[in-house]
Amino acid sequence: MTRPHSNSPSPASGPIPGPAGAPPGSKDRARALREAAVRRGRPDRWCEALYREAGAALDRVFWADQVPNPMLVERWERWRADLPPSPRVLVTGAGYGDDAAWLADQGARVSAFDVSPSAVRRARERFPSSPVRWFAGDLLAPPVRRGAPFDLVVEVYTLQVLPPERRALAWAPLTSLVAPGGELWLVARARTADEDPGALPWPLLRGELERLEGEPLEARSVEEFLDQEEPPARRLVARYRRPDGTTR
Repeated sequence: MTRPHSNSPSPASGPIPGPAGAPPGSKDRARALREAAVRRGRPDRWCEALYREAGAALDRVFWADQVPNPMLVERWERWRADLPPSPRVLVTGAGYGDDAAWLADQGARVSAFDVSPSAVRRARERFPSSPVRWFAGDLLAPPVRRGAPFDLVVEVYTLQVLPPERRALAWAPLTSLVAPGGELWLVARARTADEDPGALPWPLLRGELERLEGEPLEARSVEEFLDQEEPPARRLVARYRRPDGTTR
């Protein structure tokens, strides 16, 4: 996961301070909770258990850096030029809300959801003055009105906590949220075909993104690179557009 950096939210909607840096064993705890959820036949509900258990100790959620994602921040000014003024933005798997609140600070009209009601409550608490519209709901059945037009859908690190067989079910709901002429921006960990997929989180193969290409979305750019973490982690940053006049 990315680490804290200098691009923090503005004071108007800045977060209530919290600890930073995931403690040792936080990934193991998340994996144990997921295994328990699988045994109960609810494989996608372990996130709520994790967020609820973490409470105010935000660092116990290993992917929660408590800053907006730097790969999103770095590309915003360049990529936003093709969006309308005050774009309607949806953030999927919003977690503690850093990306959503930051986008709202940039002038976007933001809606954001997460599968964990506890995460949504904490996001509201952290950004009490933010105009973001927060929802609880599942990416496989998004909690937004069907046909709601979003100029931009931002997906950061949600797909990688779904195992590949579950992830395959998410592509169609995800693309359905993009309005004609709108865009999807995606950030994820990546792996090559000869690398072990390992345990939670499960990095994406670049080939998986082929599900998005052609119909209904067109690829504008797909970047795959090693970041500057120690050891370096492989990342995917992709940008897609739904052509004007297409249906969802």
